[in-house]
Amino acid sequence: MAETPDLKRRNFLLGRFAAEPPEPAGLPVAVIGQSCFALRSVACMSCRDACPTGAVRFELAIGGARPRILTDSCTGCGDCTQACPADAIRLAQPGEAA
Repeated sequence: MAETPDLKRRNFLLGRFAAEPPEPAGLPVAVIGQSCFALRSVACMSCRDACPTGAVRFELAIGGARPRILTDSCTGCGDCTQACPADAIRLAQPGEAA
């Protein structure tokens, strides 16, 4: 039998129509640290070249290109962590602080 939503006035006004299912932990994603060569104005795109899904992108900025991880595309395979010469990339759970 289907679960009946809790339609009390407070829950309705706060947009809570039914109990929310717990969010899954999800796959780990790559996080770029401050020791990244590209962040220190050294031309390095090893992580981008190693990423099989293209989740590592570089955006133009003053002083050179800056790396960015597309978390929707990142599978957490770790190929970028192995390719990074500065050991600046680690895998972390989505939403975890860098």
